[in-house]
Amino acid sequence: MRLRFLKTTLWTFASAGCIWAQQPGSCASLVNFKAPNVEITKAAAIAGGSMESVPWAGQIGPLPAYCRVEGVINRRTGVGAEEFGITFALAMPDKWNGDFLMQGGGGSNGVVMPPLGLNAAGNTPGLVRGFAVVSTDTGHNSHGKGFDFGFMKDQQAYLDFAYLANAEVATIAKQLIAQHYGKPAVFSYFSGCSTGGREGMVLSQRYPTAFNGIISGDPAMRTGLSNLAIGKWIPVAFNQIAPKGADGKPIIVQAIT
Repeated sequence: MRLRFLKTTLWTFASAGCIWAQQPGSCASLVNFKAPNVEITKAAAIAGGSMESVPWAGQIGPLPAYCRVEGVINRRTGVGAEEFGITFALAMPDKWNGDFLMQGGGGSNGVVMPPLGLNAAGNTPGLVRGFAVVSTDTGHNSHGKGFDFGFMKDQQAYLDFAYLANAEVATIAKQLIAQHYGKPAVFSYFSGCSTGGREGMVLSQRYPTAFNGIISGDPAMRTGLSNLAIGKWIPVAFNQIAPKGADGKPIIVQAIT
């Protein structure tokens, strides 16, 4: 697994000289971006004034004009013939502040959230502040379930979630940024909370040179215990205290409102 990341990193160094010397390219041309085991599935310019829907925050915007790039790293078929791959989305604003921000995940990940950089900026998304922002599902699809850890049956998927995926996505995102703007990001930051906080802590230890700064909020370091608590203990506790309906079943929502 370390060899795979090393190959991606070496590709960055080998190509950096010619990439940074290029003039800024058009957004659409990034669909032709080449790197080992990387597939760019979308590269499109997004007009200013667009909105993005975020589950816990509602509609976010209006957003500035930006280039959105989506891709997959190491697409493969894993255990149980399930399709895996580290999917990511990168947003590069036309009015770039020169810096890169990676946003952390949440729960069991498994979904690519809009690359807005909400955690680091309060009410003002990082993208609006001029950061190039990337997000990732860390290598698996949660199929719409916020705490679905079934992917752990696949060892590679577990390792991607544990620590590999974020580092690989950051490496590729930095290449795309350099190619798009014609120069590398001046500073690179990571921001996450809960699972994203854990990701930040792990990145600081395993990849200490990947970011200039890391915001790691409420790091959920014990993933196994978190899964057990959310999936088993919490429902049991709420079932015990929730008022019962006419059918005798607990009304969970009334226990938490």
